[in-house]
Amino acid sequence: MENYFENEYLKLIQDGSSSPFNDFVHKQMEKNLNKDEYTCVLELGALNGYHKNFVKHSFNMYYETDILIKNNQEISKNHTRSFQDAENLSDFEDNSIDRVIATCLISHLKDPEKSLNEIKRVLNKGGCVSLWVANDPSILLRVFQVLLRKPSFKKKGLDYDALQYRQHINYYTRINYLINDIFSDYKIKRKKLPFRIFSYHLNLVTIYQIYEI
Repeated sequence: MENYFENEYLKLIQDGSSSPFNDFVHKQMEKNLNKDEYTCVLELGALNGYHKNFVKHSFNMYYETDILIKNNQEISKNHTRSFQDAENLSDFEDNSIDRVIATCLISHLKDPEKSLNEIKRVLNKGGCVSLWVANDPSILLRVFQVLLRKPSFKKKGLDYDALQYRQHINYYTRINYLINDIFSDYKIKRKKLPFRIFSYHLNLVTIYQIYEI
C-alpha cells in the first residue's frame, strides 16, 4: 500500500473520475480571501504542485512541501519544493508565514492537533489559513465513493477501501472540533460544497478560511 500511495494516488484521485470536482474545490479555495497579496505562502501536502496553478494572489515566496517530496528543488527564486512533515514545521520560524494552504491533508495525519498547532505557530499576524477537509463519513461522500471512486479503482485492480481506511484516518467531526478549539480566537469562515445550505452529511467537502481577528 505504501508503494501504491506514491505511484497511483495522484493518477487516480487528481486525474481520475473525480478531477472536475477537485478542480472546482481548488478554485473555491482561492475565492473571497481577505488580501490580494500574501508575501510568504506555505502549502502543506502539496503532492505534485497541483494547487499552485489555481493561486491568483501575488506573493514573494511560495513553499510547496510534502513528505513525498524526496529531493529539495528550487523551481525559481520565489518557488521551492521540499520535504516537510506537516506535524513538525521545524524549517519555519514563529510568525513567518502569511498564508498556509492544505488541500485534503488533515484527514491523513496521525496527529492533526499537532499539525494545526504548528500551523497556528508559524502563521504571521493578519495571515490566513486555507484548509480543504473531506466530509467523511457524510452520506453524500459515501454515495460518491461507491458510484465513482470504487469502480475506477476496481478497473485498475486496486482496493479502494484499503486506501480509504488506511489513509483517511480522521473524520470530519473530529477535525471540525479541533479547528474550532485551536483557532477559537480567530475568525473561521466555512464553505460547504457542493451544497452550502445543507448539513455536512449532504456535502462532500468543507473549505475553511481562518483569519486572526
